[in-house]
Amino acid sequence: MIFAVETEERSLRAFENEAEAIAACEGLDVEAGVWRFWSNDGTPLEPVFTVPNHCGLFTVGNGVYFLRPPKCLHHTHLSEAVDEVLNFEGPAPFTSASAIKAHLLGGSL
Repeated sequence: MIFAVETEERSLRAFENEAEAIAACEGLDVEAGVWRFWSNDGTPLEPVFTVPNHCGLFTVGNGVYFLRPPKCLHHTHLSEAVDEVLNFEGPAPFTSASAIKAHLLGGSL
């Protein structure tokens, strides 16, 4: 699983894999800090752009990125960040803060 929080709406989405998360989270928004990512175990992930976003006079375009563990502290562990989430979107059982925390602790869901 890849977990992503949309920081403006404070919504958490659970994705089956990195490709699914990247497809759903536009590069322009990622670069602007609208999305934060975590791995299946709640470890922060940072986006790394291999093709930059571009903004022209009349057009904008999303770049290409992948996710990796950060080289330095990027943001807090998901077990702490989930307390600030207002909405949960994604497949069951990832529909509440308590369910996310249970998952991170290795509990059965």
